[in-house]
Amino acid sequence: MMRRIVYVSRQMTGESLRSAKVIKRLSEVELFGICEQSPDSARAENFADLIGVSDADKPDQLIAAAGVLAKRHGALYQLVTAQEPLLDSVAQANEALNLRGMSLATVRGTLNKARFRQTLNQAGIRTAQHRIVTAKEDARTFAGELGFPIVLKTVSGSGGLTTWRVRDAEQLEPALDLLGPTSENVLLAEQNIPGREIAIDTITIGNEPQFYSACFYRPSILEALENPQIQWTCVMPRGISEACSEETIDKSLAAVRALRVGNAMTHMEMLLPEDGNPVFIDATLRPAGARIGPMLGFCYDMDPHLAWARAVIDGCFDGPWERKYAVGTIFLRGKGAGVIEHVAGVDVVKQSMGELIVEARLPLLQAAKARSYTGDGYITVRDPDTQIVEQALRSIAETVCITYSEPDADVSKPNIQFFNQQMTKPAWEDDSLPAL
Repeated sequence: MMRRIVYVSRQMTGESLRSAKVIKRLSEVELFGICEQSPDSARAENFADLIGVSDADKPDQLIAAAGVLAKRHGALYQLVTAQEPLLDSVAQANEALNLRGMSLATVRGTLNKARFRQTLNQAGIRTAQHRIVTAKEDARTFAGELGFPIVLKTVSGSGGLTTWRVRDAEQLEPALDLLGPTSENVLLAEQNIPGREIAIDTITIGNEPQFYSACFYRPSILEALENPQIQWTCVMPRGISEACSEETIDKSLAAVRALRVGNAMTHMEMLLPEDGNPVFIDATLRPAGARIGPMLGFCYDMDPHLAWARAVIDGCFDGPWERKYAVGTIFLRGKGAGVIEHVAGVDVVKQSMGELIVEARLPLLQAAKARSYTGDGYITVRDPDTQIVEQALRSIAETVCITYSEPDADVSKPNIQFFNQQMTKPAWEDDSLPAL
């Protein structure tokens, strides 16, 4: 039986297009698409048919587009997406059309930060002290009880996006004015936990993790948000124990089981304080961002996009795979604002560590400085030795320097509007940046 799969995305480029293309490698599949921005003819050729919508967040638009595809080509099998903001609308459309796919309850139970914490707490798994904020006074009371700093975030939203570390009462008021908590626009106030930020990625079949990997951010995502000049890194060490203990892995897998995600690729983030007891802060149900998905491919010599498709469409896992390499990515950023005028040090990096570099996208001259915390480009390196990877990342940070047209612009001070603008695609998502 031919399975008609509909891939939903805002635009069919970059990692999103790669996730779509591997679906065609599954058996007995015909690939269709729904997107907001029509791709060029070369990209459109990957789909048997493609329907445009004005807003893929709206389930009624997805349902209508799917109806057109079904009328043209026959009964559909499943709508899927690899983009976190669209998981909710895709789940609603699948349920309305009686198609396969992750349930809406599962999606909201994981992506809604309040429900996520409630589920883990009920399973005896630690999360940060927190409070639902539907009015400004809720946040003020929480800060008064716990003391500053606190973390303020929207209940929904990807990873560190729309997240604000509030250091004092003076910062709290403009944050509350901008975010405007109400019963319909619910915020989460949370304890600030110092510690190493670790991410656990799994492939889960029938609620049971079949595969897991660990990596860590240096510095944390929140610190990277607060300091847009820092060239921050993500490190996937050769040995998982170099990232965290076996006990921490066990708690992470217990958290995934508690969420009952079915067939999924998951990404969960935690903070590891000095006491060694992990504090879980976020999770999602898609291949991880911050280049972690491709890094898994370089680490295990496998195709992470295919692994995702096999899990969410076929309900299958093709591992286990050997963890052959340590992998690290550095995100290229710099001090200042405006447009990119010069990028120094790239030739030196290429000459000195070319054999370690497995992927890179370089800042594009005359492009505006990216508003995303993932910066204006990246370089990914790998080696069997974790220490060599970490040293390479340090060397790149010391060597590559971006000069902007407004080099003295002060963007280092925390600014709530900066955090509010983070829901933007990575600079390289449209495949326009030059490779190394």
